[in-house]
Order: sequence, then C-alpha cells, then structure tokens
Amino acid sequence: MTKILITGHAGFIGTHLTQKLLEMGHEVVGLDKKPIKKPDIADKIKEIKGDVRSEGDIKKAVEGCQAIFHLAAQSSVPKSTREIKKDFSTNTKGTINILKTAIKNDLEVINASTSTVYGKPEKTPTPETEQLKPISPYGASKASAEMYCNALHNTHNVNVKTLRLYNVYGPHNKKGVMWDFFNKLDRNPEKLEILGTGKQEKDYIYIDDAIDAFTTIWEKGKPGEQYNVGTQKTLTVNQIADITTQIMDITPEYKYTGGKSWKGDVETTQADTTKLRKLSWKPKTTPEEGIKKTYHWYKKQK
Repeated sequence: MTKILITGHAGFIGTHLTQKLLEMGHEVVGLDKKPIKKPDIADKIKEIKGDVRSEGDIKKAVEGCQAIFHLAAQSSVPKSTREIKKDFSTNTKGTINILKTAIKNDLEVINASTSTVYGKPEKTPTPETEQLKPISPYGASKASAEMYCNALHNTHNVNVKTLRLYNVYGPHNKKGVMWDFFNKLDRNPEKLEILGTGKQEKDYIYIDDAIDAFTTIWEKGKPGEQYNVGTQKTLTVNQIADITTQIMDITPEYKYTGGKSWKGDVETTQADTTKLRKLSWKPKTTPEEGIKKTYHWYKKQK
C-alpha cells in the first residue's frame, strides 16, 4: 500500500482517480480548495483544504506520502484569457511548488498536463515529439509547467511522469460539449444550438480509460517522459450531437453560431498514443458507450 497525495482530488478527474486508487488498496490524502462531493469517498480519505499556490498547504498535506498525483489546475481556456496571471500562478507556480516539495521529500510525481500544449499541431495524429506552440494562456501555463518538470528531473533527479490529456469526458464532468448538449436538449428537445460550425474535430477519451492511463503510467512509465492520453480517433461536434440525440431518442434542428467556439480553442486534435500503448494500455470505451453512460449519470442529477 502506498500513501498518495492527490492535488485537485475533488474535481472531475480527481474524484474518479481517488476512487480508483482506493479500490487498488492505497491510502489517499486529498488537497483541494473544496471538499469532494461523494460522501462514500470522503469517509475513506483525509481531506485538506488548501491551495497548490501555498507551499505551506502542500507541506502539510504531503506528510507521510510516497507519491503525488498533481491534478490541481485552472483548466478553463476562456477563463485563462481573462485571468492570465491567476492562470500562470496556479498552473505553473503551483507545479513548481509541487516539484520543490517532491525534491525535499524524495517523492515521485504524476503530473496531469494537456494536449493544448501543442497548440495547432502540424502533424496529426500528434506524437509527443511535436513542438509545443500553445495558442492560449492555459496551454502556455501548462507547457511552462512541463518545462519545469523536465528541468528539475534533469537537475534534481525528480521522478516525474507527465500525462498530456486530450478531451476527457464522463460522469461528474459539469462542463464541455456533452454537458452543454444535455442541458440545452433538456430545455428544448426540438432545437440544439451548436457553438461554431459543428465541424470541430477532436480526440475524446472516456474517464475510465483516462484513469487507467494514470495508473499505467505511474506503474510502468519512464521518469522524465510525457505520454499522450487519447483514443487516437476523432469525433466532430456534429457526430457528438448525432450520438446524443439518438440516445435521447429525439430529432432536433441544429442551429450553428458560426465562427470560433471561443478564443484559444484548438479545433482539431488527435493523439498519437503509440508510446502509451507500448505500456500495454489501450482505450476500451466506444463513444456511444461513453456518451450513454454520461447521459444516464446526467439524468440522475435532475
């Protein structure tokens, strides 16, 4: 059994990761600005209210731990364009604080990053060797955090492994295209407003498969390396709309806003997951299965 600190444990991915690590028999400490919303999990972990921007909060939370899963972040691209300094402070400085703590306590770090570090990649499917050219402050702050992971791995021998997550979806995620569609169609099943053109094409990965990637990389990944976490397949927004309306058994009229969905949005993404698949990992959930499970969860929230 390993004692593990999860930063951002109360978030969408953090909640699922906490549950998985508990099921694996590990002891979990959670550091977040808010408590986890699942009582059945909260009873089994130690929760500490705090912020990764505070070295004192991290020092308090990490006592007795052997590993840190670092998920805490400002993860909204639109918000990052409005609050650039706060985005940098949380994502870059927060990661530096985690790495400094890892150096002092000889801890391994599993760092959650994002495909937005690539910006608009020249090559798709995109390998980890693609140049990082982020087009949003969010992507820039996460790319900067990755550079510190790499630098401190080389200068201070930090055992850090990074996941570049593509579009993760599933139960407990109250943002993103699926959540947007569910809410709009619940209010009006005859019309669906779609941001942009509907032709945006991205790599979407179901939460269970993403969590399997976390544990696989932790157990089998190479320190100092980065791993794409996606399906190596793409879905357009229109395809997601079609799957969603089929699940809901409705035939609404699609209305498009046109233009870009939001500033800093990367409209085409596709992961090259060759590196991760070499660790005996592969996604198991089809889009139809994943969206159906997510919709069933959504209905229970009403």
